[in-house]
Amino acid sequence: MTTGLKEAILRILPTERDAIAWMGTSEVRHQLEERGHRTCYSKKVLRELAKLEKEKLVLSTITGRELMWQRKPWLQGARDSASRMGASEAVAFHIMKRFAGNKLPAAVTRDIEPLFAAAEVRLSQEKADSRIYREWPDKVDSVDGTFSLIRPSLREDIFHVITTATFFEREMSVRYRPAGKPETEELKPKTLWPLALVESAGIMYMVAQDPSFEPRKDKPKIQWLRSLFRVDRVVSAAESGKTFAYPEDFSLRDYIESEQAFNFLTEPAVQLSIAFDGHAGSHLRETPMSKDQRIETLADGRMIVTGTVIPSLKLRWWLRSFGASAEILAPAALREEFAAEYHRLSKRYGS
Repeated sequence: MTTGLKEAILRILPTERDAIAWMGTSEVRHQLEERGHRTCYSKKVLRELAKLEKEKLVLSTITGRELMWQRKPWLQGARDSASRMGASEAVAFHIMKRFAGNKLPAAVTRDIEPLFAAAEVRLSQEKADSRIYREWPDKVDSVDGTFSLIRPSLREDIFHVITTATFFEREMSVRYRPAGKPETEELKPKTLWPLALVESAGIMYMVAQDPSFEPRKDKPKIQWLRSLFRVDRVVSAAESGKTFAYPEDFSLRDYIESEQAFNFLTEPAVQLSIAFDGHAGSHLRETPMSKDQRIETLADGRMIVTGTVIPSLKLRWWLRSFGASAEILAPAALREEFAAEYHRLSKRYGS
């Protein structure tokens, strides 16, 4: 049994202090499965419970014909946390649940749910320090930098399978409907290795590797087929029953920053020069568009900003947001692309 599974059993089992002080083997297995731990059959759980009993970590008793289990009371767990939790810890758990609750797999959230509950209890208590700590969560928030759309809803059962498979590094069989594909069209299942989950602009994405497409060995850099899948477009997801060796060459941070995966349809880097009217680009003095950004002033008073960027859909969306207040000076290809686009817009909106 893995250490994680052993710890999960100890967290699941009640103590003599709980209202229901004993738990049957079948219920232990059920709760382990809900957390994403693969137990296969009750006898395996029974064997591991017996090992824990030999280690003097749990107690057993027989009720009728069923063997019941209990965690030793001296093992302090989350159930005892409310009375010992400080206000600072309570705020931290409250904020974590609020901003990161949907990014944790069930194997984690089910184990720390009592800590979330203890945090709520601690903040609700009328202690001398409670008010300022209780009010802090209402003083912080996050908002998108763009116009907010209604986020697509995720099916909880599918999201549970995906987060669990990603956490335990298990292969999945997925049916995915790309944008534009009609709902009447039948979808074939594909085998994927889930590598990471990323939230971007309110949309949850899965980074997954297709193990059926092996890279060509004659290429200078071995590259596996890794793609983005919008989780709300996943029609069905099921674990295949296999684990996979997590690829050593994959780094989520590199995938986001170096490969610019979430900028969509990226192209080779270019030197971008933009001339801004008035104060349109003044925020770039504090939030540069590139590490090598340079700022100058033209003879007509406009601010010109130059830097190395990777052309992408997101870059184009950003440039369009300035409308007529920004003029692309270079590269020539991007300038011509925007000129043609604005010419079409002029004809569309003109008389």
